Amino acid sequence: MTENSLKNSEVEYLHDIIDSMIDIVLIVDKKLHIIMVNKAAEKLLGYKSEHLIGKHYDFLCANREGCCENIKKIHEAGSLTNIETYYRTKNGSNVPVLLSVSPLRDNSGITVVVAKDNRDYQNAIELLAREHEKLNILFGKVEVAKKEWEMTMDCVGDMILLTDDDGTIKRINKAVIKFIGKQYHEILGEKWEDLIHELGFESCMFYSGGVELFHKPTEKWFVLSAYPFDSMDLGSSGTVLTLHETTEIKHITDQLEKTTKIIESDRSNLKEALQQISIMIDNVTKQQDFDISLSNPYLKKCYEVKNCTKKDCVCYGKEAMRCWQTAGTFCGGQIQGAFAQKYKNCSECEVFSLATKDPIYQIGEQFNNMMHVLEIKNRELAKAYAELKATQAQILQREKMASIGQLAAGVAHEINNPMGFISSNLGTLGKYIGKLTEFINAQSTIAESAGSAETAEKLKEIKKKLKLDYILEDVGQLISESLDGADRVKKIVQNLKSFSRVDEAEFKHTDINECIESTLNIVWNELKYKATMVKEYGEVPQIKCYPQQLNQVFMNLLVNAAHAIEKQGEIKIKTWNRDGSINISISDTGCGIPADKINRVFEPFYTTKPVGQGTGLGLSITYDIIKKHNGDINVESEVGKGTVFTVTIPVTEGK
Repeated sequence: MTENSLKNSEVEYLHDIIDSMIDIVLIVDKKLHIIMVNKAAEKLLGYKSEHLIGKHYDFLCANREGCCENIKKIHEAGSLTNIETYYRTKNGSNVPVLLSVSPLRDNSGITVVVAKDNRDYQNAIELLAREHEKLNILFGKVEVAKKEWEMTMDCVGDMILLTDDDGTIKRINKAVIKFIGKQYHEILGEKWEDLIHELGFESCMFYSGGVELFHKPTEKWFVLSAYPFDSMDLGSSGTVLTLHETTEIKHITDQLEKTTKIIESDRSNLKEALQQISIMIDNVTKQQDFDISLSNPYLKKCYEVKNCTKKDCVCYGKEAMRCWQTAGTFCGGQIQGAFAQKYKNCSECEVFSLATKDPIYQIGEQFNNMMHVLEIKNRELAKAYAELKATQAQILQREKMASIGQLAAGVAHEINNPMGFISSNLGTLGKYIGKLTEFINAQSTIAESAGSAETAEKLKEIKKKLKLDYILEDVGQLISESLDGADRVKKIVQNLKSFSRVDEAEFKHTDINECIESTLNIVWNELKYKATMVKEYGEVPQIKCYPQQLNQVFMNLLVNAAHAIEKQGEIKIKTWNRDGSINISISDTGCGIPADKINRVFEPFYTTKPVGQGTGLGLSITYDIIKKHNGDINVESEVGKGTVFTVTIPVTEGK
């Protein structure tokens, strides 16, 4: 065998050994070009060997600079082992590998790179890191739960102690530290029984579930309860002790015992009192008089009993009266309201306590209070009945107005149709007359220029006899006046229809000035013989409202203004916009309203007109409509000079 054959055989043998290795094996020359790869590299990286041979080593490196730097370090260190890095596969993904790099010792510059698949190791590291993170989270939750439980125990008002089987204190809550006044570490390790005696607790009573203790230094009462503590999981046992304060319950119990004795002693007196009240109730039932009350010799003058100096109090300087039933009193220096608002506080009042110290008169005052409530309820019922009656009358009035509105709309519709024919025909007639006039004038001109003087003179005599010049001039004026009349009828019909607004009962944006103007046209017949109208319409925005209802408001105010003027006067209407609201004032120079009656003008059924001339509902309905629009209405009046009604309606934003 020749020397060359022997070398080829060795090379092939070396190839076989390298291909049989499960790790990647790369052989690179001194310029870091790949000159040999094994099958493991082809399998893991996805490249064929012929594709990699001749490529620079950094072709496979995910971090090229770091990868080439590792190869260069070989010449300094001699070899590198366990280098963690990443190779880039054919499909573009990065594979973690563990490198061992070593140069050949023949000074040829050839380097052998062995790369071990490091994916399992990396996955194990990541799994371990995740488990470690879970443990940290779990430990954190345990720590939070521990702190939450300790804080929970510290929030409990009862004193809580945990002891072992020998009675040694192991844990306590914040209430124990606060009560004892020692530090946490100073209390731990003590015997709980020694601590109880040291603090000055005395055993007073034993009963099922606990021991009643009295703390002499603070004169407070406690109940000591014990609960066995046995944890198999923790391998420990002991006792949980609680100290619950019962001082308030103890005092209440003692007070109940005293009260029971008082009740027993007063039982006979109460029986007598009930008999007297029963007799009084029977008298009330028969006489049906809610002013019946039980006299009370213990009822004193409240301002004398309480040394009150409030001279503006309703009780001051008067005979003894039940101030708890009277509004406007100054109980305790503070003004008091209605009976139902302050009666609960009367048990603390000296005057009330003095008046009810005897059981008989205590029941009597309760009876008086009951009669007082019945009297109030009776007045409220009468008021509610009057309001119901007024509401019913207003509903009837509104239904009547709605019926009038429907009738007005029907009449307007019926008039509107023939008026359309009349207006149209008058317009056409005017055109025809114009053409006839033009023809007659042309005929006269032609006759004068083409005919004889005799013929022209004869035509003039005929025109003069028939008064054609006057007729032609007058017929135009007649047609013009007829068209004006037709337009007035049309305008009245439109105002009548606008006033009725049967088809516009919804909540919509409306021009207030137009509403007032249409209402004026409807009620003009009521106004024109009595008053001169002065209108000062300002520039106001549209508001969202019920136009038909506001028309009724303006109609009521205008008609009332006319009725207030006996012979001849002035009615002034003014509108303006201020502070986000539209203001409408309607004033008259009528007789005015007396000062003692002006506060009642908006009450239902109240009227200053003679019997049979007014229902007393106009201004009441007006007031309700304005309030429905979130507005306000004010009245100012002076007898003999006149009255001013001012309506304020807020502007609704948007359309």
